Amino acid sequence: MNWRAFFLPPLVERDQGLYRPGLQTLELFKSSVLAAAGVGVVAFGQMYAMGAVYLGLAGFLGWRQWAERRKFGPAGRPLVRIHDGTALFSLSSRWVPRQQEVVLREVKALTLHGDFIRRKFVFERRHGDAIRFTTTYGRHDERVVEFVRKHMPTRVRLEIKDAPAVGGQIPGDEI
Repeated sequence: MNWRAFFLPPLVERDQGLYRPGLQTLELFKSSVLAAAGVGVVAFGQMYAMGAVYLGLAGFLGWRQWAERRKFGPAGRPLVRIHDGTALFSLSSRWVPRQQEVVLREVKALTLHGDFIRRKFVFERRHGDAIRFTTTYGRHDERVVEFVRKHMPTRVRLEIKDAPAVGGQIPGDEI
């Protein structure tokens, strides 16, 4: 395994979803490094409070990985999953992973705005307000859009709009 595959795991399509199975290995590596740093600080530096912080962070990351494995199975959290009439999208977040789940039987159209830097999803529902969220998939954006296009039910109209000109605003982002 080379370093690029370790730190930037490739996408794998399975079970009607796109997954990054290498992320589990990366999270385990992060937990291990924090735990080793915590033990080292306590054992050799006698900075018990700082060691406790490192060990607490390692415990939190380990608990979060265990909870995700329990919730999503051995493949881990999907980047995108369309299964049993629902669509699940993982949203980018710095601290706590978030996701947006959409029941597809309520949706009449899906519009994708923007580009790989900032992709905005707008699900127009048959009744009620539209579901909107913005995320970034980076280098995986093309693959995610193609997966959504291929697996979205045919009754949901799909429209992809390019990013506006420089300085333009994505519709729905009004302040």
